[in-house]
Amino acid sequence: MRAMIKLALPLIALAMAMSCAKSREKTITWAVGKDPAGRHQAMIEEFQRLHPGVKVKLLEMPESSTSQHDAYVTYLAAGDKSIDVYSIDIIWPAEFAQAGWLLPLNDALASPEREDFLPGPLAGCTFRDTLWAIPWFTDAGMLYYRADILGKNHLKVPDTWEDLLKQASFLSKKYEMAGYVWQGQQYEGLVCNFLEILWSCGGELFGDNGQPLLTSKEALKATGIVKEMFNIKASPLGVLTYKEEESRQLFTSGQAVFMRNWPYAWAISQDTAKGSAVAGKVGMAPLPACLGETSSSCLGGWNLAVSRFSRNPELAKELLLFLTSYDSQKDFALKGGRLPTRISVYQDPDVLKLNPHYKDFYNSFITARPRPVRPDYPRISDFLQIGLHRIFTGQVPEDKGLLSLQEELEKSVVKECYQE
Repeated sequence: MRAMIKLALPLIALAMAMSCAKSREKTITWAVGKDPAGRHQAMIEEFQRLHPGVKVKLLEMPESSTSQHDAYVTYLAAGDKSIDVYSIDIIWPAEFAQAGWLLPLNDALASPEREDFLPGPLAGCTFRDTLWAIPWFTDAGMLYYRADILGKNHLKVPDTWEDLLKQASFLSKKYEMAGYVWQGQQYEGLVCNFLEILWSCGGELFGDNGQPLLTSKEALKATGIVKEMFNIKASPLGVLTYKEEESRQLFTSGQAVFMRNWPYAWAISQDTAKGSAVAGKVGMAPLPACLGETSSSCLGGWNLAVSRFSRNPELAKELLLFLTSYDSQKDFALKGGRLPTRISVYQDPDVLKLNPHYKDFYNSFITARPRPVRPDYPRISDFLQIGLHRIFTGQVPEDKGLLSLQEELEKSVVKECYQE
């Protein structure tokens, strides 16, 4: 019996040691959308290798941004402590910060490190002079065009809306195809398209005091440009039912001359295996502007934030800094197809060798702008989606439609929420 006890003692000690080690292990949970490239898990494993005794659990969220938002609001409103790090859309930081759900990150990302990030994504993560998330990967609207068709017709890439409409109308008739396709369905993409035109005409959605500016001459000019697209058949009426993929499919099947879309469409346009009929015939440029004004893209992309209810906030911040580091963003650019938020990654020789078109993206990203950084933006967007779609479908004239939108926003939004 004593011999058996002697044999058992080392095993018991080992089990106790393993149990103690396991109890000392720290676990944090990262809520994030689906990753087709499979890089999330690889990054977690690298973080765990660099942080012995730490385990990162991956909570995969639905693909739909709206579904993710609703799930996050449910967790955070209940003070849920099970999630430490959230991946959040560029339009959510102010809303979540105002609700008291996020930890401030000014100290976590200080100068000069902060200066390496694109200004647009940083602005989108900042509310009332406080950084609430760290930019992870980005997006911005781009103009795609059929370089072969423009070349045959001795046309330069249009850099004004007037030139784009003229070319799109002329080439549409000549080749019996769509001229300019974009995203006009009643959803967030419609707001992005409108803001890009408004900003590039020198207009703003809100003034410095938070007052809506939808009755300005610039807003009327922007809606007039959209209406003219249909009047001269530069754009088919069908775009008012299109989201990103409807536009992309029409363009990559060879049935459109110009397209506004996000950067994801570039790789597909060059891939015959994915059905592209225009591989090698496509060019890309910043979106046009009104004469005398500057091109402006609407910023997309995702960021990383720490829950105020996290049990391990410092470790959660470490994960944010790791995932947004130069090395991680380079890895994501090379293997995950995500566009960096760090300026230096756009200058990396390895990244440019594999993705030479990043030079074109950078020119748009450096001037890209976030949508209004304010906690009531989701409500504002709902008003804009409905009101703008009514104008563009001809249910109401531009001036009356904009006046109605102006009045609705004046009654419904909180001026104090606004931040430049």
